[in-house]
Amino acid sequence: MLHGRFGDDEVALQRTLEFLEPIRDRVLAAARISPGAVVADVGCGDGLLGFGALSLVGDTGRVVFADVSEELLEQCRAIATELEGADRCRFVHTGAESLEGIEDGSIDVVMTRSVLIYVEDKASAFTAFLRVLRPGGRISLYEPINRRYTERNRDTLFGYDATPIQDLAAKVWTIFEAAVPAEGPMMGFDETDLFRLAESSGLSEIAVTLELSSTDRPPFAGVAWDDLMKISPNPHAPTFGEAIDQGLTPDEARSVESYLRPLVDENAGGPFRSADAYVSAVRPSP
Repeated sequence: MLHGRFGDDEVALQRTLEFLEPIRDRVLAAARISPGAVVADVGCGDGLLGFGALSLVGDTGRVVFADVSEELLEQCRAIATELEGADRCRFVHTGAESLEGIEDGSIDVVMTRSVLIYVEDKASAFTAFLRVLRPGGRISLYEPINRRYTERNRDTLFGYDATPIQDLAAKVWTIFEAAVPAEGPMMGFDETDLFRLAESSGLSEIAVTLELSSTDRPPFAGVAWDDLMKISPNPHAPTFGEAIDQGLTPDEARSVESYLRPLVDENAGGPFRSADAYVSAVRPSP
């Protein structure tokens, strides 16, 4: 999470932040956080949402950072200390399915960013969200719909047009698909499932928005080829370079590099297509 998604490359890190910041802003806007609120960043990772909320809750509010990774929680704790906001933060080692350690009815807003894609039992996660929310509390979630992303990008590789090498690109896609099964937690749901899960949990005033977008700017524009090969699209997947090595013969790998490397050097990407879902809902008041 801290390294693989941008391959320890500063340009890739900057491109990742450029992609994530609008998502953060949209999740925070839908959360409607007011001063004094208690906000939970569930599956906080390195705290992009939680630290965005910290200024919104003010001096009397609090942000609960919750994650299954102790290392990521330590990273958030270090950032909070650096920002001189640790006294308004709480760090809870727990999974989204239970939110164990977070009290019933203690949270005003639950937020996630790309968390449910890693959760096998999504129904339990929505039940946990409802449990920890106060009456009138809200959820504001963002989840990529990877099923639709894969469907829409099979003619690309790493954000670059792969039409002239389609057969070889398909072999590389097969490696990624083997690492992330079609019926697994990352691929086996779409925006309609999120709506159903929110409704079944007892949440109300549910809104689910699917946003399909396309850009000619590759997701890692400006990242050199050798650094691009060190990047993994998600923690469960191989790096781009590993997928090429695993899926192709040496001659095929050289053909892919011969075609793609000039595009990478020239930032001649696209189309790169995204499929993103935003979910908001409210815990009903008695």
